[in-house]
Amino acid sequence: MFTQRYLREHAERRVRAARANQAPEPDGTAVTVVLRRFAPTTFAQSAVAYALDLPDTHGEPWLCAYTRTVFLSGNPDNLRTRFAFHHVSADGTMAWTLPEQTGETPPLRRLLRLFPAAALPPLPAHIDIPPRTAALATPTARLDVVTTRVSLADYLVHVHHTLAEAVLTGLIGPHTPVALRHLPRLDPAEGPYTTLRTVPDRDATDGRLRACAGVAVGASARMKPKGSGFSEEPRPRLA
Repeated sequence: MFTQRYLREHAERRVRAARANQAPEPDGTAVTVVLRRFAPTTFAQSAVAYALDLPDTHGEPWLCAYTRTVFLSGNPDNLRTRFAFHHVSADGTMAWTLPEQTGETPPLRRLLRLFPAAALPPLPAHIDIPPRTAALATPTARLDVVTTRVSLADYLVHVHHTLAEAVLTGLIGPHTPVALRHLPRLDPAEGPYTTLRTVPDRDATDGRLRACAGVAVGASARMKPKGSGFSEEPRPRLA
């Protein structure tokens, strides 16, 4: 089990990464995602593709705003003539806007409702996110996502934030194959994790954090047979 100190260190690293290239009014920048339905493979692959396509002039302010994202329920096909989307999934069921200032509620968010809150549906054990461009000897990245005590809304946020920030900070690039795994909980023996997404534990009353997603790269991203890990908690590594 991760110690609270270790989880806090990862939370602090996320803050430092966001502030490294501080932009004006970072808290006012957000992305809007419109979903006709939830499909985990399409969602994960499209989240990476969207982040890879962002120009630095949009990606850096969004990272400074901790990749804030709003998920709305709607049909992108019915909205394309009225709203400009930066990325649309291959099957047309999901669409992303560019990061935008949110001093006033954008028209798209006034028109649509938040994506419905629901229990997390059955998920595949493993999702492959192929690289955009194949390259020899490119390190693999692995994203482990927790599914215990996680709603569908939580899942969307955890996966989207973690993948987007991994792209924007250079952990995942156009040549990086990504393996996403769904697990009941994260185990230090599966690491070391280059980055962890930590959030307040809603079931705790003492301000404890819990790890909801983690990215491992290179040798750490290889699947490990059971019993081959170490019992000691790995030290956090600076990206």
